[in-house]
Amino acid sequence: MERVGLQALVRDEVGKTAARRVRKRGWVPGVLYGRGVEATPVAVELRALRDALHGHGMNVLIDLALRRNGSEETRVVVVKDLQRDIFTHEIIHVDFQAISLEETLEAHVPLVLVGTPRGVVEGGVLEQHLREVLVEALPTAVPEQLTVDVSELAVGQVLHAGDLTVPEGVTLRTPADEVVATVLPPRVEEAPPAAAAAAEAPAAPAAPAPAREEGQGS
Repeated sequence: MERVGLQALVRDEVGKTAARRVRKRGWVPGVLYGRGVEATPVAVELRALRDALHGHGMNVLIDLALRRNGSEETRVVVVKDLQRDIFTHEIIHVDFQAISLEETLEAHVPLVLVGTPRGVVEGGVLEQHLREVLVEALPTAVPEQLTVDVSELAVGQVLHAGDLTVPEGVTLRTPADEVVATVLPPRVEEAPPAAAAAAEAPAAPAAPAPAREEGQGS
């Protein structure tokens, strides 16, 4: 797991009005809690937080330098939760959890599928059911992502969570029978209903020849 530094200020004011003022200055309101820490309202610079997450992912380890009344202390934290604006998707609140590097934690790790399945080459369709899995490991051992080679997956085959290979020191907590991906059979295009009905309808009988009137010359 990557590790970055981030500056934070302890907030003296809380509430919606105070949070709006923080955001107007280009900062994000948040809270710090966890091991050996009382719940503390904090604020971090939006750009710095965005860069940390964009460059290293949600599981990045953060050395949070907490400034309060002229003093500073550093805590190792992870991002436990993010809230985003429903329209702009910008970060509007963050939860930091203080952790110990000597104790395991659980984290959601993204799955990245690589390779073209044999079943897709044969006309099948790859369907991914899981985008991430839950693992447990020491904070420094949590992988940024798990890369899964699906090139040998044939039509009808299913890849389960229990089939995944995880690094040493990492325990998979997602149930082993959870479906990660499968290759569906090729789709058969059906004829439009009108065309199908026309193809199945019996041919109309031929019209009878007109009767010849008696007395007509032969």
